[in-house]
Amino acid sequence: MKAKEKFILHKNRIKRWFDKKSTGKASFNVGELVLKWDKPHEDKGKHMKFQSLWIGQYIVHNNLGPYTYHL
Repeated sequence: MKAKEKFILHKNRIKRWFDKKSTGKASFNVGELVLKWDKPHEDKGKHMKFQSLWIGQYIVHNNLGPYTYHL
């Protein structure tokens, strides 16, 4: 096998393992409390050392799609 083919096989194996281990709750119900990730501040240097990157408690009001919610 060529090196590139081995690399692609290894990458796919790692992705399958990661996806299997990182499954969380796939959906939320209306009325549940959720936290929102602070996307604009997640990069290094855009937040302070002990600043939390999770914002407030929001209530799910409506399910707009498979992973889209109105908070």
